Amino acid sequence: MSVVGFDLGNESCIVAVARQRGIDVVLNEESKRETPAIVCFGDKQRFIGTAGAASSTMNPKNSISQIKRLLGRKFSDPELQRDMTSFPFRVTEGPDGFPLVHVRFLGEERTFTPTQLLAMVLSNLKGIAEGNLNAAVVDCCIGIPVYFTDLQRRAVLDAATIAGLRPLRLFHETTATALAYGIYKTDLPENDQLNVAFVDVGHASMQVSIVGYKKGQLKMLSHAYDRSLGGRDFDEALFKHFAAKFKEEYKIDVYQNARACLRLRVACEKLKKVLSANPEAPLNIECLMDEKDVRGFIRRDEFEQISAPVIERVKGPLEKALTEAGLSAENVHFVEVVGSGSRVPAIIKIITEFFGKEPRRTMNASECVARGCALQCAILSPTFKVREFQVNEGFPFSIALSWKPDSQNNTPHQTVVFPKGNPIPSVKALTFYRSNTFEVDVLYVDTGDSQIAQKISTYTIGPFQPSKGEKAKLKVKVRLNIHGIVTVDSATMLEDEDVEVPVSSTTEVPKDTTKMETDDSPSEPASGTDVNMQDPKSTETAEGATAAENGAQDTEEKSVPMDTDAKVEPSKKKVKKTSVPVHELVYGALEAAELQKAVEKEYEMALQDRVMEDTKEKKNAVEAYVYDMRNKLYDKYSDFVMPEEKDGLIATLQEVEDWLYEDGEDETKGVYIAKLEELKKIGDPIEARYKEWAERGSVIDQLVYCINSFREAALSNDQKFDHIEISEKQKKKLSLVSVYTQVINECSEAENWLRERRQQQDALPKYANPVLLVSDMKKKAETLDRFCKPIMTKPKPAPKPQTPPPQAETPAQDPQTQEQPQNGAAAGGEPTSEGGAEEPAGEQMETDKPDNSES
Repeated sequence: MSVVGFDLGNESCIVAVARQRGIDVVLNEESKRETPAIVCFGDKQRFIGTAGAASSTMNPKNSISQIKRLLGRKFSDPELQRDMTSFPFRVTEGPDGFPLVHVRFLGEERTFTPTQLLAMVLSNLKGIAEGNLNAAVVDCCIGIPVYFTDLQRRAVLDAATIAGLRPLRLFHETTATALAYGIYKTDLPENDQLNVAFVDVGHASMQVSIVGYKKGQLKMLSHAYDRSLGGRDFDEALFKHFAAKFKEEYKIDVYQNARACLRLRVACEKLKKVLSANPEAPLNIECLMDEKDVRGFIRRDEFEQISAPVIERVKGPLEKALTEAGLSAENVHFVEVVGSGSRVPAIIKIITEFFGKEPRRTMNASECVARGCALQCAILSPTFKVREFQVNEGFPFSIALSWKPDSQNNTPHQTVVFPKGNPIPSVKALTFYRSNTFEVDVLYVDTGDSQIAQKISTYTIGPFQPSKGEKAKLKVKVRLNIHGIVTVDSATMLEDEDVEVPVSSTTEVPKDTTKMETDDSPSEPASGTDVNMQDPKSTETAEGATAAENGAQDTEEKSVPMDTDAKVEPSKKKVKKTSVPVHELVYGALEAAELQKAVEKEYEMALQDRVMEDTKEKKNAVEAYVYDMRNKLYDKYSDFVMPEEKDGLIATLQEVEDWLYEDGEDETKGVYIAKLEELKKIGDPIEARYKEWAERGSVIDQLVYCINSFREAALSNDQKFDHIEISEKQKKKLSLVSVYTQVINECSEAENWLRERRQQQDALPKYANPVLLVSDMKKKAETLDRFCKPIMTKPKPAPKPQTPPPQAETPAQDPQTQEQPQNGAAAGGEPTSEGGAEEPAGEQMETDKPDNSES
């Protein structure tokens, strides 16, 4: 089971994986820790990530970046309209009011939704993780901004589904940072709360959170954000400054050239980083536009002056986070700054002045979110055992349910179900009294953000048919799941039934065989709608919460003796539960059929990419073979090919090279494979002759050494083989010849074979096919070794054990010993026992030991 965390940034992404020793950040194909969030569409394939960034300069109109800014937003969104002014690609309004991105791909104009584009980025990140883990990656945890709406969260889940991922949780980036900070702290207080403020300034947004820590847990006290305040705003201020300057000095308007705009933005981003560490910095770009080189220079104070409107907005989220947490600046013990945009000195200055303390950088500013997501994935996964650490997350918005009452009054009734700061996940139940199908709307309330769409979804509950009476009692379960998405899970109709319970008088019924749920709730109101809510601690207590709301009790029938004549007591009430269908309509979300089409489309494009990559590899293989073989023909292969054959092969290689850059520039994979095989038919024999010549000397030496070793061992001492029995010699066909003689004969035969072949080989030129092959010599050595080695290495048999000499009898013997002659002495007079020879208690007789040296 994979344990992977993805940090989906607006500019770049980071992948972190959990291992036995901790959390590691994965390197991409260029050995970099950050992967650009760019998708570039070429003529025949897509380039994603680092490859997309490399292609974006030459193909800006088909290079899509800042995908998070497009996700889950209406085309009419004012923020989106402002962002579109800096996009080099074309964005239009789709039929559903959401943006569509236009690109040219596979020779035609195509449109993609932001969800599809995000899925492409996730597919690339998935491939990076799989390449590092050497295993399939499915389960993961994805970091999202805390301000993402319900629709944006659903879009991320849809993109993950298209990419073949199954997120265990969509994790707030602020919470991921807090988890990565606190889980390794061993000095957290047990009683007093440690308050830490996290300021995350990313590429396009700023998020502030205040977190309370205690031993083994964290609690999110407040969230605040500015969706359009980030590092790119400082880049844009520099871009506008130099665009105006170049228009005045060099008479060029970069706004008229998409490629010039992209190059200047990249240069301004680098300039901002230089100014973060230096008081001044130069700007030089060659051939920016109209073949003109441009130069500029700026000081840090001038940079802060032109960025003043952006810097002034930093204080807003800080004040809001502190107010919502109910703390003062003095109650915040530490301030941590993270995010790529937090390195601007002016931002650090404002944070320091606001909190009255110097911000700290104890975490990696760019990697903390990915590490926190990987930690959360490890906590949710059974694969890893993680230190006990509780994360108390709060939802950043207030969610209400709205419905029209079942009366003449058409004024909708609205109730806040999940207030701001409500724990995630959470389940609540509402009671309705209705006579027919009705609708419930889920919407945001009191967000203070005009750019968040108020209505989220509409749920149609019904149809249902009450068995008696005009109105039925319905329990509606509303869930805020682990991803921060609100859904109406189910609806149940509750009805009372009168049942007659037979009671026996002789036979005792087992106590646990029958259970009956009764409803002792008070009488229902005559009209209107009654809403009861219960907030269980977890989703597992949802059913219990519903029962508690109804006043329902699980009662157990008491066992009574059963008589032959059954008695019937007065009827009891039993609650009958009937499931009621619930139909969901989420505004702006993908339908199931559309999602399946997007999955199939992504699979087709991924297959096309793989085919093109394979084709490119085969083409490169042909090109590399041409260059390599031509160089070797002039160098080390020169003596191993006939002159006329050499000239013909060089001419063929030149023809193939010309073909590669002309007619063969755009061929299929099979054509390149066939072309390479055609060249190898001519080049492989030359290469084989060279390899035979290069390896022949060392293999000959090995065979000669093998022959001489066995011969010397056989001639050294013939007595070494006397222990081989005749039957064994006959198995080896050695009945008439001594073993060492046969070994010498085998060695002589191999030596003669080698001498003859060497004479033949020495008479041939190098460009002729060899007769003394390396494989034949290795086979000859193996045959010789297989015959001789078992003979030469057969160990001598162990010498037979010698019987100990008889021992002299002592004058005084134990009477018990004399009474047992058969056990005490053997037939030869040797003292023996069941456990072996016994030594006399007195003197010990020394005997001459036999000499076994000749055995």
